[in-house]
Amino acid sequence: MKLIFFGTSGAVQTAQNVNVSFCIIYNESSILVETSGNPINYLLKSGINPVKLDAVVISHSHTDHIYALPSLIHNLWLLGRKEPLYILSNRQTIEIAKNMCENLSLFKKKNIFPIEWIEGNNNIIRIGDGRIKLFPVNHPVETSGFSFQLNDTRIVYSADTSPIKKVIDESNGADALIHEGTAPSTEEKNLNRDGHSSFRQAGEVAEQAGVKSLFICHFDGRIPLDHADIVSEVQKHYRGLIIIPELFKTYNLNN
Repeated sequence: MKLIFFGTSGAVQTAQNVNVSFCIIYNESSILVETSGNPINYLLKSGINPVKLDAVVISHSHTDHIYALPSLIHNLWLLGRKEPLYILSNRQTIEIAKNMCENLSLFKKKNIFPIEWIEGNNNIIRIGDGRIKLFPVNHPVETSGFSFQLNDTRIVYSADTSPIKKVIDESNGADALIHEGTAPSTEEKNLNRDGHSSFRQAGEVAEQAGVKSLFICHFDGRIPLDHADIVSEVQKHYRGLIIIPELFKTYNLNN
């Protein structure tokens, strides 16, 4: 199983970084997580054939996580996709995503490929050889994190959330936890009020869950951040491997 990050910023982008999005690649399958930025461009840059993309997971309906979905669908149609595309999320997000696509008349395109909308909270869904389970987290709108398992390798994505026991329980003993860390602990009061976590809190969740590695993302683009400072704050609370993802680098997670 491989991970490739396309962006690690929160809602505000920078000259060097874009909104959170990444891809899970395994065997002959691929899953795009969050639809921000330029998904087709990102997939092509990473050597992934967009037409063969198996599924998309969208955690919630805030702009920075969903806005590029119509462009993705439009491009796949223009590229001649025929196979169904699975889109996984929660009920509220699926409703908003459908409305976006309907407003742009995407479903009326001639020979548009089938789209299967899957409301997945707490259900195990098989995508190729992998299994994915969405679960609710704590954010102002309905939001889903997920766990993904391939054979003996398991990763968990917190999505946007304040620190909660559900993420700890779902990621217990996982090979990797992708957890949001939006800003330093000095901002925790405001972060938690808005359904977000600090670097420190991401580390605490990872330590309590006993995960092997922690990928931190969703950085606030309005705050000058130094990677060394982020790692320094996290490692006071987490003893495992801390990774600040490098864009378009391939991370191998196989046991």
